Amino acid sequence: MSGVARLSGRKAPLAVFAASALSLGLIAGAATAANDLDEKRSEKAKVDQRLDDAHDEVLAFNSKIRSATRQVLDARGQLPGARTKLNKAKAKQATSQAADKRAQQELEEAVAAVIRMEQRIERLEARLAQLQLEVGDFARATYQMGPFAELEIVLEAKDPSELTDRLAAIRSVAAANNASLDRMAQKQLEMEQAQIELERLRKVAKEKKAEAEALLAAAEQAAAEAAAAKREVEKLVQQEERALAQARRHRAAVKQQYDRLASEQARLQQQIAKAAARLERQSGLPTGTGNGDWYFPLPGYSIGSDAGWRLHPILGYTRCHAGADVSAPSGTPIRAVDSGVVIQAGWNGGYGNLVTIGHGGGLTSSYAHQSSISVSTGQSVQRGQIIGSVGSTGLSTGPHLHFEARIGGAPYSPRGWFGSGSKSRVCV
Repeated sequence: MSGVARLSGRKAPLAVFAASALSLGLIAGAATAANDLDEKRSEKAKVDQRLDDAHDEVLAFNSKIRSATRQVLDARGQLPGARTKLNKAKAKQATSQAADKRAQQELEEAVAAVIRMEQRIERLEARLAQLQLEVGDFARATYQMGPFAELEIVLEAKDPSELTDRLAAIRSVAAANNASLDRMAQKQLEMEQAQIELERLRKVAKEKKAEAEALLAAAEQAAAEAAAAKREVEKLVQQEERALAQARRHRAAVKQQYDRLASEQARLQQQIAKAAARLERQSGLPTGTGNGDWYFPLPGYSIGSDAGWRLHPILGYTRCHAGADVSAPSGTPIRAVDSGVVIQAGWNGGYGNLVTIGHGGGLTSSYAHQSSISVSTGQSVQRGQIIGSVGSTGLSTGPHLHFEARIGGAPYSPRGWFGSGSKSRVCV
């Protein structure tokens, strides 16, 4: 029979120690909903920015790829945090389980100590009962013999030798009785001390049981947290895998879109170069490339995505993003960055409504995706003059200005003309 079972059957209140440690249902504190919401919003903002940087024209044209890209980026953005959370949960689980194991062992040792002490008390009780029986037998025999029993025993002796023997026997019986009484007193003292020790051990066992129950509950909670963290990681991995599979199914279509955009870029480069050269021959614009800073086309706003090569985050395709993007509400007035002559104003494929201004020396500025155009081809414009309004025409994911700076038709980073960076060619 186990120590726990033995304890449960005794009259003493040891049943509180004997049961196996049970869960107390302790629930660990979790991150607040507000923090979770802030994290999700921050992650969404990062995904949106990466989507904006990931060839918005192509993604706008292929909604399935855009959806798949968002899901992949979202999963990849959350996976590091989810894996970190999982690792911490696993470490916490291991620590909690080790503590629970130690507590269970200590509880078993405490219960075993209680049982040993109870067994000792049982032995003391048995010995006391035996001593009490011996003393009782002697008392009864003495009583039955009467008050003069010892005298009669002595007087009945027939000779001195027998008298000596009888006196020695009387002394021996008395000494034995006294020894039994001494032993009984000693055992009673031991019994009292054992009872005190038993109560102390019961208290220790009770404390160990409470500690074991709390640690078991903590271990179970840690295990639940680790399981939940693992499910979250698995969910994100599956989300990424499904989205990647969907994106790969449309890979060929995206490649065709990239090729068309590349052709359109090349066509526009030649178109602008020829128009700028023709304009300079006809209008006599001054030579040079406008070494001064330009007027920002959307005062109060700023460049969100600069010109340069862009790599699709999941398909691996690259293309030249020939200009900078500036987000602004639809209808926001667009202003000419410098004085010059409009060399084209109207619809231009994926650029939507496009205005290009020649500033001399082959330098041009272009303003795409306009909702409306306020100038016409051949018109002279002044620095800061309104030339149109922000829109989302052509291949665009939302209202914004796609702005390009070109020299001889080749794209350059516009930041160099806004006092932040060098006037460097892009997509070389």
